[in-house]
Amino acid sequence: MNTLSKKQPRVLLINPPHKYKGQALGFNVYFPLSLLYVAATTKDICDVKIFDCLIEDFEAVEVGGFVTYGTPIEKVRVAIEDYAPDIVGISIPFSSQSENGLRISALCRDIDPEITVVLGGPHPSVRYAKLLDDGDCDFCVVGEGEVTFREFIERFGAGESLENIEGVAHKTNGKVEYTKRRPLDDLDELPLPAYDLLNLDDYLNNPNLYKSRSAIPTKSVSIITSRGCPFNCVFCSIKLHMGKKFRFHSPEYVLRHFKYCVEEMGITNFHLEDDNISFKPLRFEAILDGIIDAKMDIQWDTPNGIRADSLNYRIVEKIKKSGCAGVQLAIESGNQKVLDTIVKKDTILEKVIEIVGYCAELKINMCAFYIMGFPGETMSDMRETVELAVRLFKDYKVVPIMLFATPLYGTELYDVAVEHNMIDENISDEDYLTATQYYGEPLIATKEFSAEDLKSLAREFEARINEHSGSNSLRQILNDKQSFFEEMQSS
Repeated sequence: MNTLSKKQPRVLLINPPHKYKGQALGFNVYFPLSLLYVAATTKDICDVKIFDCLIEDFEAVEVGGFVTYGTPIEKVRVAIEDYAPDIVGISIPFSSQSENGLRISALCRDIDPEITVVLGGPHPSVRYAKLLDDGDCDFCVVGEGEVTFREFIERFGAGESLENIEGVAHKTNGKVEYTKRRPLDDLDELPLPAYDLLNLDDYLNNPNLYKSRSAIPTKSVSIITSRGCPFNCVFCSIKLHMGKKFRFHSPEYVLRHFKYCVEEMGITNFHLEDDNISFKPLRFEAILDGIIDAKMDIQWDTPNGIRADSLNYRIVEKIKKSGCAGVQLAIESGNQKVLDTIVKKDTILEKVIEIVGYCAELKINMCAFYIMGFPGETMSDMRETVELAVRLFKDYKVVPIMLFATPLYGTELYDVAVEHNMIDENISDEDYLTATQYYGEPLIATKEFSAEDLKSLAREFEARINEHSGSNSLRQILNDKQSFFEEMQSS
């Protein structure tokens, strides 16, 4: 039976505007990877269009100390009305960015109550029950969406029931229903992202393309080569969306993806956004060897972080030789006990510092993530993190990205903070908006520290970094890593 015998659905996939507190780091445009993958797996069974609010009719509007970047809501209305979709899929990657996605969902209802609204991404994957109870959508795709959304569209087109689809949460007779879908094990089954649905020049020539996220923003694209995280860091929510099982594209698939981007799109700069790209070192080395052996003239970095303890000198040499323009190291704390018992990072600080030395020797640019303000930490513990960050910047020019511990929905950190009354259980998405950005507002306070204690320590930390940063302040460096690293390499 042809499942599309009744109707070829019109599907509009929307990447909503972003909203930031005024002091946030620079706004970034990025390729909407999640929508590109979903479109790639469904474009043969529907009429699909991507509407990227970070590109179309772009404006930046400040209201009440917040800046909203993207398509004004009245122009989003026009786009929806003009396309007249049967289904609107809205991506909400972060709880802190839920507001504009939900505004667009409400807009769809206002335009035509018959439009089927589907929310997807990490936020709906964790908060689907609340979103459905609040009437913010008709369905939520939970977890990765390529296979799930394809089945949803097939059933829609065939006029079949949309209930009881694995991976899709819905509400029936006032009750939220959800059956988990088994994650896709063989990622090589997925086609390459549907780049053909975008006007590439809108991205590649955009001055905000990965502007503060990378030291190689020009004509670049994000790539994800693996999914899932088997580790147990208390603050991380990735396993809630992608699962704990590590799944990956083969080196051959990854190299084919690179080749396609270079030859068909003219892209030679890549951001490897994996959470654990080096988790299987032999696979990682095979990718690096493939780049080197093919003499690919590319650059790449790891803006989402890389576990230093999975590396060794041989791999670091190949990282350099294969065109790495920079690594972000997920260090988190300068205190081993905090890493072991509070963060549950399962890493050895001494090993991390050893890898920092290797990268410095081979002149690989480095940034590092640090987090302070975990329940159970003391001010003394956090000062050790500050000392390490200052030392690694002073000695090795490891650019520090210092953040406050944020209890994201569904994480162990959230559960602990709620259980011990360190945060309000009804914390709002806007609270996350002001907490998750650099220079944000701490949400957690304990008997060991207050929110003001954390902000005071952060100001002290920034001042100390500025003592060793030459003519550039830490804020300037973070907003333009490219210039800073070019200066370091030439000195």
